[in-house]
Amino acid sequence: MRRIVVLGFVSPLHRDRIPVIKGIDKTISNTDELRGLSIGDAFVVALILSGGVSRLVREFAEDYGLRRLLLVSHPGLNSLASALDAKALLSEVGVDSGILHLEDLSHIDHALKIARAIASILSIRVALLGVRAKDSVARTFEDRFEAKVDAIPMESLEDMINNADEKLTAEFINYIKGRVKFEVSDERLRDVGRIYAAMRGLYGKYDALAINCFPYLIKHRVTPCLALARLNEEGLIAACEADLRALFSMVIARELTGYSGWIANTNHIEGSKVTMAHCTIALNMVGDARVVTHFESGFNYGLTGRLLFNEVTGVSVSSDFRRMGIFNARVIESGLLSDKMCRTQAILDLGINSLVILRLAPYNHHVIIPGNVVEELETIAGVLGMEVVKYTQ
Repeated sequence: MRRIVVLGFVSPLHRDRIPVIKGIDKTISNTDELRGLSIGDAFVVALILSGGVSRLVREFAEDYGLRRLLLVSHPGLNSLASALDAKALLSEVGVDSGILHLEDLSHIDHALKIARAIASILSIRVALLGVRAKDSVARTFEDRFEAKVDAIPMESLEDMINNADEKLTAEFINYIKGRVKFEVSDERLRDVGRIYAAMRGLYGKYDALAINCFPYLIKHRVTPCLALARLNEEGLIAACEADLRALFSMVIARELTGYSGWIANTNHIEGSKVTMAHCTIALNMVGDARVVTHFESGFNYGLTGRLLFNEVTGVSVSSDFRRMGIFNARVIESGLLSDKMCRTQAILDLGINSLVILRLAPYNHHVIIPGNVVEELETIAGVLGMEVVKYTQ
């Protein structure tokens, strides 16, 4: 995660009227105070404490060569007006920004949570497992977020699995047996445990992983679904289908909510409802978890369970990481509702005609995040230079 620097910008007219705010690294009122700041590659939060500082913010961003900035405003001293001006001025010089408006300066922790979500994406180190070479999506991901993506071929992944740590493998087996109910034989659970152990050993070198699971399961007749379910429960982001778009949203979901989010296919739309499904989900996102067969292959294992949340936010990201589709929904029903789709399923009510998904969705996969984090995602999208596409009528 990138280092975060919080700078307060305040007009000299108001400097004596601003209370001491915990968490601000430095307060700036003039150009002289811009000199000698230790910024480097840190992600910067600009707390707009008063009006009259928009040009100072732009000068700061230009002087330090920033690509993006989180602007934080509050109700007093013309703060929001100045933040809006600053956003426009930053756009003129090619700096992406988003505004988070706080109800009160005492809520700065909320701003820091959003800053951590952004900082966790910047310079992230990702391994694509079972992938011979980086594609255009991976190269774009690297360029947009100053990230590092390594492609690890299938043969290398298989070697790691064959030589996986036996202690980690055994710990996984014991945990899963005590955590979920098996409705199929557990005879292949050690094979999944080795997948888990191999992937678990990569964290530290990498911040997140994405596995190209279908070629592996077709060859070895066992899926990584349970391994991913446990890793994501542990807060270690692991995306399936080598999907960097979903991985992006999962990293942000973890920082905003403490949950990795659930990668889901869009399976059916009817009226205001959409049915979403996938064969893995973080274990801490479901109750009554059961192990069944994987949908497409019939191999062991798939995971099903009942979502623990009544309200969710869905997010889908385009392949160029320039568009973010967002919806808010109520969970109507979830679990294993049909044998004709992936095993964890949820019917969500968008409150509008769900046909809008056909027109607006940037991609099939949506990451389903607990709660309503629409405003937070809009702010993050602005800072990262992404167009927000809200699923509205």
